[in-house]
Amino acid sequence: MRKPNYQFVFSKVPWFALILLLISGCSSVQRQFPAPAEHHYESVQVSGYKNIRFWGDKPAPYLDEAIENLRISIESNPEWKQRFDLLALSGGAEDGAYGAGFLKGWSDRGGRPEFFMVTGISTGALIAPFAFLGSAYDDAIKRLFTQSSKQDIFILTPFSALFGGSALGDTKPLQKIISQEVDDDMVEAIARESRKGRILQIATTNIDAQRPVVWEIGRIAASGRPGAKQLIQKIMLASASIPGVFPPVVLDVEIDGEQFQEVHVDGGVTSQIFVYPRGLQVREIEKQLDLHPQKSFWLIRNTKIDPEYAPVGLGVGDITSRSISTLIKYQGRGNLLNISSLAERDGFDIHITNVPADFDEPLNDFFDPVYMQRLYEVGYFKALSDCPWHVTLNEECNVMEDRLSSY
Repeated sequence: MRKPNYQFVFSKVPWFALILLLISGCSSVQRQFPAPAEHHYESVQVSGYKNIRFWGDKPAPYLDEAIENLRISIESNPEWKQRFDLLALSGGAEDGAYGAGFLKGWSDRGGRPEFFMVTGISTGALIAPFAFLGSAYDDAIKRLFTQSSKQDIFILTPFSALFGGSALGDTKPLQKIISQEVDDDMVEAIARESRKGRILQIATTNIDAQRPVVWEIGRIAASGRPGAKQLIQKIMLASASIPGVFPPVVLDVEIDGEQFQEVHVDGGVTSQIFVYPRGLQVREIEKQLDLHPQKSFWLIRNTKIDPEYAPVGLGVGDITSRSISTLIKYQGRGNLLNISSLAERDGFDIHITNVPADFDEPLNDFFDPVYMQRLYEVGYFKALSDCPWHVTLNEECNVMEDRLSSY
């Protein structure tokens, strides 16, 4: 197996710049308004909106309203009494190419359901709106993960750190891609599906509060507000904004007419994949609505799950990079174990797919197009294989190399 390249990030950044970034007390992303005070930060709302987000560590405060909306939606869509499918798309940066390919393969194979609910975090947040709208948007996901390279995602600006910069890169290229893909037609399509009762959620991390925030993208789209499209674009960008590498996203909020600003970063800081807060009592809701559906979690983990042995160098870049990747790996495993526990408690079947352990294409740079194209193919053929899903973290089957070579 080829040795993974763990230090390309660090080899491209002067260490004195990185150190200054880490210790700097100022930021190139400035707030025009102060952060909310600690005693009322939980009560602020995005300017002009209500009930479009909740803290990811507890159920939404507007749950009763959501349950009533669900009851009305089921009356119009009786098939939801029979089946409830939830798709969760994880973080993974360029490894999102796996999920992109898998979704396309699932479409071509057949049997891909219309998901009642789709969640996305980090790179999964970039995929989620397209996956929510169905197979017709598979080509858009493919473009993002096979026709993009580093310069299409961000501009490396390490020397900005010397002057108190908030990141080593500028994400204007990624902002441009998001604005081109998430256009008025797409927002209206999301709104239509939301009005049927379907749910699309994306998670960010409120770094002021050190807490996850779950955004109701469908509600935002259906609000009809002039800035809805731009807010959705900012949320997607925030969820994928790797701290220190990409700048944070500042969002306007208010309480009692007084304006404040929050700082949001990659949703993967607080979770690698999510379905719903543990405090949500699904079986009680089913009793309340007299529902007995077949329920399934479909989890796409855009990375490898198991530990990967690779002797590490003793340089600061090697140790730091390897440690961060290990932390993220075990955070993701913990998230999957938590979801497995929820599935058992709430009566969901669980289906997991992830980057195969034997995938060994070297990653030579951020968003390496050769790597992403190869991983897209792996995901595509995994979906077409005899064993596209597994039900535990310790179970996996591999894709045949001869099928990949013919793609």
